[in-house]
Amino acid sequence: MVSGVALALIFTVGVVYLGVSIGAALALIALGALMHNKKMFLAAILLAALVLGVLRAEMFIATQSAESLLPYVSTATKDKKVIEGVVSNDPERRATSLHINVEVTKIDGASLPAGRQGELLAIVGPNEEVSYGDTVVLQGTIERPQPFETNTGHLFDYQGYLEAQGISAMMPHATILSVNQNGFAPQYIFQTFLFDTKHLFERSVEKLFPEPDGSLLEGILLGERRGIPQSLTQAFVASSLVHVVVLSGHNITIVSEGVFRALAFLPRTAGYGVGAVLMILFAAMTGFGATTVRALIMALVALFARYLHRSALALRSLSVATMGMVLWNPSSLLHDSSFILSVLATFGLITLAPWVEQKLWRIPNYKRFDLRSIVATTFAVEIFVTPALLYFNGTLSFFALPANILALPVVPLAMLAGFIAGLVGLVSEALALLPTVVCDLALKWIMLVATTTQSLPYSTATVAQFPVWILVAAYVPLTIFSISRYRSAAQ
Repeated sequence: MVSGVALALIFTVGVVYLGVSIGAALALIALGALMHNKKMFLAAILLAALVLGVLRAEMFIATQSAESLLPYVSTATKDKKVIEGVVSNDPERRATSLHINVEVTKIDGASLPAGRQGELLAIVGPNEEVSYGDTVVLQGTIERPQPFETNTGHLFDYQGYLEAQGISAMMPHATILSVNQNGFAPQYIFQTFLFDTKHLFERSVEKLFPEPDGSLLEGILLGERRGIPQSLTQAFVASSLVHVVVLSGHNITIVSEGVFRALAFLPRTAGYGVGAVLMILFAAMTGFGATTVRALIMALVALFARYLHRSALALRSLSVATMGMVLWNPSSLLHDSSFILSVLATFGLITLAPWVEQKLWRIPNYKRFDLRSIVATTFAVEIFVTPALLYFNGTLSFFALPANILALPVVPLAMLAGFIAGLVGLVSEALALLPTVVCDLALKWIMLVATTTQSLPYSTATVAQFPVWILVAAYVPLTIFSISRYRSAAQ
């Protein structure tokens, strides 16, 4: 099915081809029944799955086209429009602006038909007070998202990135005309409660930690990056530790593994149970955003299978979870880098990490610190995500592996201590002193690793454009090798 979705998204598939494919699938089923040939049945199932994937993608494309706001794009910079809609996300506050997603219901006073109410990204002033669920009236020019060049020379597909979030257009210099607060309406109250809880926790962290430590902790726990200095962000990119700063799939896959190992002193069932609850709480505090939920599912799939000692179940579960997510949002297959990285990281964790760990038998394990497994997990995940990272951001870090090995073991400690400090700080800042100190030391170590790695000579190289064919050429043999090692270990 995933192949069918990809086929329909990349190429134009006509009705004739679909009809021929359906006919071929039915013919194979009939021949298989007459000849009692299992291979024909398998071929028919694969072909039927391909056709279903194509149909799902075609339905998604049709819905996306119907909800697109691109027909309302302003023809000139002075062609301002007035839109009305509902804020559909927790507004992202940055240093100089506030980013809000608006589900548009009216344009220039005219109501949009049901089923054609698309989403728009509006950028307003940093001091505006807008919350999830509010009804807002905005004025500005509606524009098509344009690709832009990053500081590494990489061309970023901004339109595809927003499309994966269901956003078709943007209003980059919007003016708020009115705000009607209705976040406590029944349909918004649960999500509003989650966002309010996150904001309360953020204020507690900001009281306890100096900068940029507090902003780094918010990035690790909540995916917030607004207070992190640009120089520090560049250090994390250069050391291939940027996944630590954002609550991405790459981050959750590695960090969740560390959380479970940090709780190794507990009985096995209790350790896995507490670790899973902590991961879900972290996701809840971000408001259960789509990206975070996908990353969380990937991490839980791999770790639950490890708890059951059934790696085969993990691979099957990963396949089903990936297929379900792609069918739910086909655009994520091509444009959602967090989803793609989470799938790759989890696949590497399941298939390659056990084999790597066997090869690293010289690395010692300690009673409370499974160093060999940490190195193997980090190595396997880095191997699998590096080509994709090159494709998405164009930065190759030559010291990524040692930097991750040095920094990642303390990330779970920073997460756990920071989480406890933030919660206790809501009651008493004095009582939160001990976990705050522990967390801050861990944060300073992570920053030291990142900045030291960046300062090393020839620490990084930039690739302005990483062709898709090289990406495919890298992943085909890597996948074949990993699956063969995985099967050998399972025998």
